[in-house]
Amino acid sequence: MALADQLAAIREKYGPWTAHNLELEAGLFTMEAAPPDRAQQRATLYGELTTTLLRRPLRGLNVLDLGCLEGGISIALARQGSRCTGVDVRSSHLAKAAFAAKALGLQNRCRWIEADVTDLNLWQDLKKFDVVLCSGLLYHLDAPDLVPLLSKLKEACRNQGIVIIDTNIAPAPNVRIDLPDQPPLWGCHWHEHAPQADKQHRLVAGWSSYKNNRSFWLTERSLTNALVIAGFGTVLKPLYPYHEWGHQTRDVWVALPGAANQAGLPLRPDPDPRPWAHPGLQ
Repeated sequence: MALADQLAAIREKYGPWTAHNLELEAGLFTMEAAPPDRAQQRATLYGELTTTLLRRPLRGLNVLDLGCLEGGISIALARQGSRCTGVDVRSSHLAKAAFAAKALGLQNRCRWIEADVTDLNLWQDLKKFDVVLCSGLLYHLDAPDLVPLLSKLKEACRNQGIVIIDTNIAPAPNVRIDLPDQPPLWGCHWHEHAPQADKQHRLVAGWSSYKNNRSFWLTERSLTNALVIAGFGTVLKPLYPYHEWGHQTRDVWVALPGAANQAGLPLRPDPDPRPWAHPGLQ
């Protein structure tokens, strides 16, 4: 069967591609030729950050891509020689990812796992990775899952590896989350689904949360503090290169495992953002 016919069959069974526009052969795209390929743009950025900070080429690196959607970022990195493991909770996304990887001859460099990233069973079976990508995922989780997931990212990353967080931050923080023996985290709630939405509704909403109807977006300072609380030794924010989003609440942060706060530095607290907490401001 011609590749175009195979693509049509996958679309018929699993629905159209909505996230990653990949050229499978000359002139044959998973979406169409016109839309910009954000997956490739983001993979390029993540690759540049990785090679700069690790001082190693991408070839041969083991990459974990969490919330991988239709696999576009993993596939782009695999084309440069990385060995990629993509995790997503939706089987339809992974079926498309597996089809595209095979069409491009990358099936031996790509592995796909259907799982919820907050499920502890997932992490028991994963090895250590040189690069852990948490792109477009963190802001789909509710507050109780944030620090535990960040801790799992740290555990999954080699000591000489890198974790890249690409996420939205709270544009108007108004909710405080208290943690035992730690500074509070600030952020805002984001309503992903109707309050009464069930798991099946969430499952078919491919660009939304799976486990919760309401997610929690951290401020930039609270995200930094949460990463340190999770055990990371260094948190960086690259100002250039960067990936431009139409909405200005999203950016990229880099966390390096290292030793957790060897110097014993206190966390810089995230100030209470409510106006009455700053009487000197007008």
